[in-house]
Amino acid sequence: MPQTITGAGNNAFSMSDSPVERPLVEFWSSTECAGFLDGLTGELGKRGWIAQQHFGVPQAQYRSARSASARFAMRWGAYGSYPVKVGLRFSRARPGTIGVVCTNTFYAPRCALFAAPSDVPIIHWVWDLFPDVLVAAGVIKAGGGLERLAHGIVRRTFDGAAANVFLGEKLLRYTESKFGPIPRSQVIPIGADASPFLRPPQPREQAAEDCRILYCGNLGRMHDVATIVGAMGAGLPAGLRLDFRGNGEGFRAIDQVVAESGVNSRIQLGGHMCEGEWVETMKSADVALVTMRPGAEGLVIPSKTYSAMVAGQAVLAVCPEGSDLADLVRRHDVGWVIPPGDVAGLGIALKRLVEFPAEVSAKRANAWRVGHERFGQQIIASAWSELLHHVSAENTPVPAC
Repeated sequence: MPQTITGAGNNAFSMSDSPVERPLVEFWSSTECAGFLDGLTGELGKRGWIAQQHFGVPQAQYRSARSASARFAMRWGAYGSYPVKVGLRFSRARPGTIGVVCTNTFYAPRCALFAAPSDVPIIHWVWDLFPDVLVAAGVIKAGGGLERLAHGIVRRTFDGAAANVFLGEKLLRYTESKFGPIPRSQVIPIGADASPFLRPPQPREQAAEDCRILYCGNLGRMHDVATIVGAMGAGLPAGLRLDFRGNGEGFRAIDQVVAESGVNSRIQLGGHMCEGEWVETMKSADVALVTMRPGAEGLVIPSKTYSAMVAGQAVLAVCPEGSDLADLVRRHDVGWVIPPGDVAGLGIALKRLVEFPAEVSAKRANAWRVGHERFGQQIIASAWSELLHHVSAENTPVPAC
């Protein structure tokens, strides 16, 4: 069975236990989300829900999948056995259960809808837009049979879901441009667990220490690596340190430029971190580097942005202008936006981070304030709780007269 984490303390139970006495909501994803979802389920527990996190692949397995066999096992768990387990789970669901199944893996929500009884509503949690992400990443061919098949699966999921929750307005609008009107749609940001970062960031001394930039997370096909590599190859200004933590094919390009540039004393590369190390690393960074490749602006939203904000990091976003990410940074004055491909512009921005520490401190303060006021899980949970109550009411049978 998939792993399960609950945010409802001792009130949690499995579907094989006694009949539901309080509303039960299950959040499903192929890989363990931890962090923000732990915070969300905990906050929903405070609001009277029995909220549980379910996943197919634990974070430890995902992060340690180095060998070919380990990567195969991880991918089979995420894309093969996990959707089957989702279907089996909801085929046995009891009335009073609400399923929230995200697009990681994209056909898992359809499996849940197919298997669930009519009195068990399924919410389609749209993190990324498929099949467009697969086309943009070069995994499937545009206009081919696989794209048409995936498009049909996603369209039927939109139509059958009790609600379709999107992470941003641009993601929703782009989806409607590709699929037509999306019924029962709502935008709720992914947010972040703000509880480890309750103290606001302290202003950095004028020249007392280097400005620390952190990239944390996956660096894959939807991210712009070329602009970062170009700026690094052109040389980093003195007084700047870059820390890359995570995985993905982009790390190989970063590693190569580090070996060739001679600036490796100011660039650190590492894998994923345990929770305690991650919190301390987030607190120590001044600026979060977040990237998005051209063409991804309507398909994905880098969730790491919200974690960076609640941690008090300014955001250096290398992303297309028409993205939710660019809108977020500019609307709240929490950082800087550099178009993909503008290597010279990124170089100027890096130099500015060193030369104007007061500006960095101001944007860090804005990021922390906005992150806690608008995107902490206490705020996000209120929006979710309202939606869940609505979905629950809509799917409660009317007693016969």
